[in-house]
Parts: sequence; structure tokens; C-alpha cells
Amino acid sequence: MDDIIVWIIIVAFYAPLHFLLPTLFLFITGSESNEVRRQLIHKALIDSALSMVAAFVVVILLVQADRIPLAMLVLLLSMAIPFIRIWRCRRTIAGDVPAD
Repeated sequence: MDDIIVWIIIVAFYAPLHFLLPTLFLFITGSESNEVRRQLIHKALIDSALSMVAAFVVVILLVQADRIPLAMLVLLLSMAIPFIRIWRCRRTIAGDVPAD
């Protein structure tokens, strides 16, 4: 199978998890108003897109260097990046930390 087809399949299975987990988390948790929640979801989706692009750049380089276990770890850890932003924004909203 061509490498490009393999990468398309990987992205097709990875992207829903990477985008939907933070969005679902924001829908289920929190006591923010709908407007604030919509802003948080928007920021989480942007973070998801940027972290996914960055992760795949690193992963492709690692796979080319035959470091597949490390590449899989990078994919797994990059799924946490949107949650870091959610946590920081919620702390700011709660007044625990001043805004950046």
C-alpha cells in the first residue's frame, strides 16, 4: 500500500479522537455560560488542529527514522494539549490565575 494512503487512514482514525474528546469534555463538564463554553470549544478546536499538525510533522519524521514506538507516544501525548488550554482557561475564568 502506498505511504500516502496509510497516512490518510491514520489521520482518518486519529482526527475524530483528537477533536471530539476535548469538545465532548467541554459539553459535559463545567458551569460556564453558553457564550463562554462556545469560546472554549472554539479555542479547543484550534488547539486540536495545531497540535495535530505539529504532532504529525514530528511523527512522520520519527517514522522515517524508524522510531515507531516513540511516534505512537507522540500521537498519544499530543491528544492532551487541548486539555491543557481548557484547564488554563477554566482557572482564569474561576479567578484562580490572572489572564495572560
